[in-house]
Amino acid sequence: MIRPLQTVFTVMLLVIGSGFAAHLDKTVAADVQLNDAQWTKIQNGEILVHLAQSDQQPRGSVEAVVWIDAPAETIWRIMTDCEAAPTFVPGLTACRVLASGDNWEVIRHDVKWMWLFPRVAYEFRADYQVNRQITFKRIRGDLREMKGMWRLTPMEDGTHTVVRYSVYLDPGFFVPGWIVRRSLKKNLPAVLGALRDRVQDAQGQTRP
Repeated sequence: MIRPLQTVFTVMLLVIGSGFAAHLDKTVAADVQLNDAQWTKIQNGEILVHLAQSDQQPRGSVEAVVWIDAPAETIWRIMTDCEAAPTFVPGLTACRVLASGDNWEVIRHDVKWMWLFPRVAYEFRADYQVNRQITFKRIRGDLREMKGMWRLTPMEDGTHTVVRYSVYLDPGFFVPGWIVRRSLKKNLPAVLGALRDRVQDAQGQTRP
């Protein structure tokens, strides 16, 4: 039975935006599109993020792309390790699988995002296409609305993977725009980088 946890959901829910896909214009894999400059950036270790969010509205969506030097199967194992998640996901204090079925689970997260905000807890349903895709949607809890997707796209050689993340979030409480932008610049690349480092450490690799 699959025991998944979306390990990098937690801090990325602080960053809210939209529109990344609209700026991508060259297909480099079956379901990932990048232009030449973006393709070069992710191969060199940069994490691409797009945010479009109003100072007056805390809700919206964010999308990000990272290149990881590992097969999709290896990345999937790290992403779905509930027990290990709090050791490298900033802000995640507890997680628990509440229910499960064929390729789906209901998961609870307890999160302390930053000192400005109280602790929050929420439950979401996650549906899985093993080693390829996770879609998720809030069921109940402190967040008003949350839904999104993780997608793993293997490169042709099978030893590299492009990981794409997108989420829509309405936290249900006001978040100043400057906090959202600061969180984007700091937290999203840090969390995706932590996932990449965790995967590559598991393989005994060090990214230059």
